[in-house]
Amino acid sequence: MKSVGYAIVAAAVLAVLGTGGAQAAPSSVQREGGPCYSHELGKDSADGKLFCSGLTGTWQSRALTRAPKVKLGTPCPQLGARAYVYQTDGIATCRETRSGLRWQW
Repeated sequence: MKSVGYAIVAAAVLAVLGTGGAQAAPSSVQREGGPCYSHELGKDSADGKLFCSGLTGTWQSRALTRAPKVKLGTPCPQLGARAYVYQTDGIATCRETRSGLRWQW
């Protein structure tokens, strides 16, 4: 009788804790600059605008990686536009200056 009681308790514990079976891998929050999990590396976001970078382990904009790199201080096309800075992995933003729209940190 005791062995039946132990079996019931063991079954209840396994049901509560899980048996270690296959579970869906967690998804990260898909926002630019946000961290992504190792199983997401190289994959696109649900909307296709981001990808999980293996270099940084973060969600990166596809538009930024496809755009040409820019030099700081040079003219830029549109206020608020963003692009990678030439010979760095930094991102510049197009800002209003006394000289007009220019790429800045």
